[in-house]
Amino acid sequence: MHLVKWFRKNMTKLMAVFVILIMFAFIMPTLLNQLSKPRTHGLENVMWQYGKDKKITINDLRTATTELSVLRSLFADRFLMAQQDLRSLLLGHLLFPDVGSSAVLNDEIKRFSMQSRFCINLSEIDDFFSQARSRPELFLIILKDEARQAGCVVPPERAGEILNIVIPQVTGSQVGAAEVVKRACVVNNIAESEAMTAFADVLAIITYSRIVSDSEDVTEAQLENLFAKVKEKINFEGVPFRAEDFLDKTSQPSESQIAAQFEKYKNYFSGTITNDNPCGFGYKLMPRVALDYMIVKLDDIKKLVAAPTEEEAEDFYQRNLARFTEKLPVDANDPNSKAEERQKSYAEVADIIKEALYTQKTGSQGRKILAQAVGQVEAGFEPLDFEKASVEDFKSKAGDYKAAAEGVSKEHNVTIYTGRTALLSGEEMQVDRHIGTLLMAGQGRTPTRLTKLVFAVSQLGSEASKLGPFEPSAPKMYVSIGPLTDTAGSIMAIVRVVEIAGSAVPADIGLSYQKNLPEISESSDTKDKTFDLKDNIIKDCKRLQGFEIAKTAAKEFMETVRKQSWDAALAKVNASYGKKDKTEPNDKTFAIRTWNGSSRISQMDIEFTKMRTSGLVIANDIVNQTIIYGKLVDTFYQRYEEMQAKNETPPTIINFESQLSCYVVKSLTRDPGTIEDFAKMRQQLAFQQDYISSQSTAIEHFMPDNITKRLNLRAMQEPNKPAKSGDLKDANGVNR
Repeated sequence: MHLVKWFRKNMTKLMAVFVILIMFAFIMPTLLNQLSKPRTHGLENVMWQYGKDKKITINDLRTATTELSVLRSLFADRFLMAQQDLRSLLLGHLLFPDVGSSAVLNDEIKRFSMQSRFCINLSEIDDFFSQARSRPELFLIILKDEARQAGCVVPPERAGEILNIVIPQVTGSQVGAAEVVKRACVVNNIAESEAMTAFADVLAIITYSRIVSDSEDVTEAQLENLFAKVKEKINFEGVPFRAEDFLDKTSQPSESQIAAQFEKYKNYFSGTITNDNPCGFGYKLMPRVALDYMIVKLDDIKKLVAAPTEEEAEDFYQRNLARFTEKLPVDANDPNSKAEERQKSYAEVADIIKEALYTQKTGSQGRKILAQAVGQVEAGFEPLDFEKASVEDFKSKAGDYKAAAEGVSKEHNVTIYTGRTALLSGEEMQVDRHIGTLLMAGQGRTPTRLTKLVFAVSQLGSEASKLGPFEPSAPKMYVSIGPLTDTAGSIMAIVRVVEIAGSAVPADIGLSYQKNLPEISESSDTKDKTFDLKDNIIKDCKRLQGFEIAKTAAKEFMETVRKQSWDAALAKVNASYGKKDKTEPNDKTFAIRTWNGSSRISQMDIEFTKMRTSGLVIANDIVNQTIIYGKLVDTFYQRYEEMQAKNETPPTIINFESQLSCYVVKSLTRDPGTIEDFAKMRQQLAFQQDYISSQSTAIEHFMPDNITKRLNLRAMQEPNKPAKSGDLKDANGVNR
């Protein structure tokens, strides 16, 4: 009754609603049909420009994305990554970046470059991976256009021929190229001709990269020089006289001599070899940092952890069966017979599993203990904005390492060694048996040394070490770093940088300090626990005196040889200058030494050493030693040529100031390469040199920032509208 009354009262409103519903029913099918169609509005909007006025629209980007999908289906990514060619590897990462495998690829390219002795600084490879995070479809569009403009075009038929070879290799002949191409086209809704063109474009990019990187400009003089470096050897027989052998014959230098030595070399770093400083003296201080540290011995932690049970070990074995297999020849008597995979029994690997689980448990417990201490130390950091906070902010909120370590030590009944080092250089840390062996894992397979990591703090400015994209992040002062483990797996540590100092000339020769390095072993060795600048200067002054005595002794020795014999001369010099060792009475200070087959060191060898050691704290020492050795061999060669020109015969003396040594020569010969040898090696040397040159140029060609700059790639601020000054940005978002 009430419902009927309500209908009668609201009839007008209900009729209006019914009319609207009927109209909507008529319109809906048409509306749904429109919504079901692909949208095309805005696809021609210009998102990027490159070159002078070339445009990249949304539609171009979608097309490129489809092409990359097709190329993956055709195994183009695996094809590029399988090539023993740096250009293909770099292009493969640009077009088919894989976050999961980038760190491994970074390590592989470094290893590949090192083995092939490319002239590529390892930091350049890090730069490539740091920059190669832009959209791959952009690189595909502009690189294939660049190749096309240069006239590099690969016919689709040739692309098909290569796919017929590549796909069976990739799939183990499980599927043919035709079927793979067909599947790719169906999945991506394109014609086979388009798929072939996409693969051909990638081949064209590679072809163009070879054109711009293959110089083939090795001269005949270069080949002859390379041949001489490879084939020519110098052979020496004689007696070395080193300054160190005569230090007991030197006197204490005067204060004026010490001051003069300091003034002359105070602006050089130690080991720097120059024409003005052939001995490599130097007293300038390297960049230094001071560290707080907390260290635990893993043997101490192991006592706190329960040994793995039989059930835990067997469970691990069952869950990781694939890890416990081996390949054995079918015929045990024929090692070259076909190998088959065999599953190792649990009994065979039980001890290995238990030890691994024990080590894993120990490491986990060590991390928990150190994390607990760090939690107490950094409890005050919670309100800080890590990106905006200053060093003073962190310093004021940081807790005390020693106090935290004491509390956690008592709770867990384990010793935590803690302390603060002095301001130390990387070299001083590197030689320490504890700090110098600490490593921290990053994304790559190669962990980063603590001595590199702590020198990456931004407060060191241009002197800060540079970390790669797959290494740990650069640390902040007063923020803990770790956990770190040493190379032997015997200790675990947490450290933080609490003070820094850039390179500087010491204010005076009285600089001295205790290094305060960790003392966590039973050894009572006090060697190198302190640094005393004056003592170092005195040692260098004595070495100069020792060199003068060495030259005098060498002259006396040579005169005795000429008048008597080599044996008589050796007996006399050992009696006059030799050190007496009661434990080794037959060990003589001076004896005839022989060096055979010494090759000359080229500038390329030195540059390669610089690149190979880039990023290492001791890089300068390694490079300087290479330079010194190269100078020594060159000095022998030069003296040999002089003796031949003057028709001189031994004995003679060769002074070598860089080592503060001189050599009395008994024989000095050279093994030259023959013309026949050169003719045989000429082509190989030319190919090798061109290969190294072209591969080394590839990193410059495919460096993302270089591509952006070369092709003038820039983003449009407002699509389809004229860009105003300052509205264009390059691929890295920087206003142009």
